[in-house]
Amino acid sequence: MSSSLKILFLSGVIAQFFVPVLTQLGMGETIGDRAVADGIPPELPLGIFFSIWGVIFLGLFVLALQNLLSPKPAIEALILPLTLAVFGNVFWMLSAQTLGLVWLDFILLLPILAATWWAAYRQDRFARYDGTPLRILIGLTVGLFAGWLTVAVSISVPDLGRWLLSRGPTDAVWQSLWMTLVPAVILAIVFANHVSRNLWYFVALGWGLLGIVVNNWTRTGAGWLAIITAVIALYVLFRRLRFGARGSYPDKLST
Repeated sequence: MSSSLKILFLSGVIAQFFVPVLTQLGMGETIGDRAVADGIPPELPLGIFFSIWGVIFLGLFVLALQNLLSPKPAIEALILPLTLAVFGNVFWMLSAQTLGLVWLDFILLLPILAATWWAAYRQDRFARYDGTPLRILIGLTVGLFAGWLTVAVSISVPDLGRWLLSRGPTDAVWQSLWMTLVPAVILAIVFANHVSRNLWYFVALGWGLLGIVVNNWTRTGAGWLAIITAVIALYVLFRRLRFGARGSYPDKLST
């Protein structure tokens, strides 16, 4: 692997930490503030649940540093898709903070999701869990990244729909919720059956759905929306634990 790609990956990882700080310098508005500017949408996880980004960023930083100082084949197999995902994330954050265009933000999320899934696929193939700290870190970071991007894309679907229909965040809340849950379930099934057996993906997805439950139970006051979300979340997790996943090896079933 070329040293330029190693440095590029590390640079992108570091940039992720600093882009959110730009709003404190008067450059744009925080993504959280934009999300609730016109009301609290039912599909938005409570703010504290977005702290998962800190775990993902830290994991990526450790992997980037390890790859620069002491390269390992397990990391090198993932660097290209992770680099694409990291820089895609940087551009998405810049767009969301400065432009705030719903359609553009949604489009920018899709290649990031694809890149994280590519990384998860390669991790399932070339860096499977073997009990070592490095493989644990790889599985944790890649799985959380891919899972949280699934959450990000899913909660962006109703936002795009409201933009197209000129609706507000509190209009047709049941439709908004189902526009989130249906993509989330479909993506979870596809991931388990065709991409990776990484369980951390489902930890991130479950964490995001729990955030939606708490949001509706405590902020919107829509108890039934919280209950339905909880039921769907339990179904997704039960299905993964009960039936396992084929991942990148469709000829083998693994739990």
